[in-house]
Amino acid sequence: MAVDTCVECRERDAALNIRNRRLCAACFSYYVHSKILKRMESYRFKNSSGNQKHRVFLPLSGGTSSLVLLQVLDAQLHKQIANRNRTSYDIVVARVVLPEDHDSTAIKNDYEDLKQRFSTHNFLPLLSMHEVLRLDSNIDRDLKHLGIVRREDESDGDFFLRILSCTTSATTRSDLQSILLKRLLVATARDQKCTSVLWGHSDTRLAALALADVAKGRGGSVSSTIADGQSMRGINFSYPVRDLFKAELQAYAQVASEYCLERGVDNDAPAQQPASIRTTSIDNLLNTYITSQSEKYQSIVANVVRTASKLEVKRPNDIAVSCPVCIMPVVEATRILTSYSGLCYGCERMKHDVRP
Repeated sequence: MAVDTCVECRERDAALNIRNRRLCAACFSYYVHSKILKRMESYRFKNSSGNQKHRVFLPLSGGTSSLVLLQVLDAQLHKQIANRNRTSYDIVVARVVLPEDHDSTAIKNDYEDLKQRFSTHNFLPLLSMHEVLRLDSNIDRDLKHLGIVRREDESDGDFFLRILSCTTSATTRSDLQSILLKRLLVATARDQKCTSVLWGHSDTRLAALALADVAKGRGGSVSSTIADGQSMRGINFSYPVRDLFKAELQAYAQVASEYCLERGVDNDAPAQQPASIRTTSIDNLLNTYITSQSEKYQSIVANVVRTASKLEVKRPNDIAVSCPVCIMPVVEATRILTSYSGLCYGCERMKHDVRP
């Protein structure tokens, strides 16, 4: 009987099948770390002037991908301290409590555990979604394009709940909440004087986002949505986990045997499917579909992201008009073929499902 040996080190027994290659746990961990750190090359010492350090913002969702990213970067920074007695960048960590997060006590406890485990980093207090109305100075003005106007003396919390209650479909609610969440995170990054946002999106997640954007009418801005570099929001976006599949990150969490990562795998467990497709948003539908298919057809899922990444990326200086709500490019066809209202086609469609 042939011995099942790791194809990399050829010393230890193979434990995992990764992209048709049998790897031991140690070589697989190195594989994950190298994929992520290769994407962090721009944050090396040689790219900093003098004692200047990058300050990066890492939003956590509670799922595996962002937690693995935090753990890998934490290990890199500890090595830098051991070798040079300083680090090339500082990490600011935040987590937002979403309206659908019913067990806020569990979220708070998990977040406190992370603060203790990764104590050398700056953890912000848990954020509530309505804080976007405080941190983003343009949000009240921009929501008027959807017909949503704040009432006199309406608190941030009450206004935010009313914003979501104005939506008449699951897709519109999910879309609007996703836009507000990203605006909150970007506003928080700016408030913390960060130059970049590090998104913990796996290749699987990016594929789902790309297809969802197309389905919702934002196909013209797909490349800008998933590209590394300067974003349409005037701050750098980086996706260090983009070369790894969600299943690979979950396998790494199991191999690492860290409680915080195992909790992330638990949080990734799919929610109970709704009784009717009418109550399922496009985002959730495509995310569930791509996640299930990526385990069997990894190359096809990877091609979605590669193809989208080959499209021309729009930067702030490249465009004449951006959508005031989602801050993405308004393509020329929208202005020519529609009664142009200032919104991109996707937000124009969303507006039809908003009843203030």
